[in-house]
Amino acid sequence: MHLKIQSFLLFLCMGLSTCTFAQESTKTTLLAVANDNRLLQYYENGENKGPSIEILQAILKEAQFEAKVEFMPWARAFSTAKDNPNTLILSMIKTPERDLDFHWLIKVSSLTRVFISLASKPENYVENIQQAKQKLTAVVLGSASYNELISQGFSEQKNLYIVPDGELVVSLLKNGRIDLVYDDPRNVRNILDQLGKTDLAISYKKISPEDERSSYIAINKATDREIVKRLQQAARKFEKTAEYARLLIK
Repeated sequence: MHLKIQSFLLFLCMGLSTCTFAQESTKTTLLAVANDNRLLQYYENGENKGPSIEILQAILKEAQFEAKVEFMPWARAFSTAKDNPNTLILSMIKTPERDLDFHWLIKVSSLTRVFISLASKPENYVENIQQAKQKLTAVVLGSASYNELISQGFSEQKNLYIVPDGELVVSLLKNGRIDLVYDDPRNVRNILDQLGKTDLAISYKKISPEDERSSYIAINKATDREIVKRLQQAARKFEKTAEYARLLIK
């Protein structure tokens, strides 16, 4: 009889522990930050939309967490995610430097980075970094593109025009204020179309493997390990689904 009572108490404790953790999981609200990008994630008519949002929602549901999504300029989104535990960031290009501050949960897109000019201004077309250094290139502050170009010897004093968001970058190109943008051609084309410039052609060199990048949903590395673990497990499970294959931007 004594053994049966012990077994029952052990079972009861395990059950209570599981229930308590489930309740804590439900109560845990994370913050997810992102910049507006119509190809990946954006806010429209009171709703968060885009394939990256859907991927985020799927892994949160599987992990039994909730997240408040906030859109903001890239530099602020990055610093917010970098400085605050329990904070996710959407569609961030993976780089070795960022490994120090983030866990990479799941890939959301394959993209490229090339120098893009207006077809109507052939004098601005470039094939390589050295040629681009002779032009004025617009990039988003704190972005992977910004960091890449700085590491290659570009500077705001010589050949960089720094702005807070991608739409302004493309607007500057459209208006002839700068010579080049360093971005994904699909993103530039999409923004031009949104701006009503569907007939404005762009030029860029043939894309090669060295131009390819990947972006991810990542989370601040100081986040509680159990939260990270559950999100990672949820991400691995979702990666095996047909829905993920549909949402992944290639």
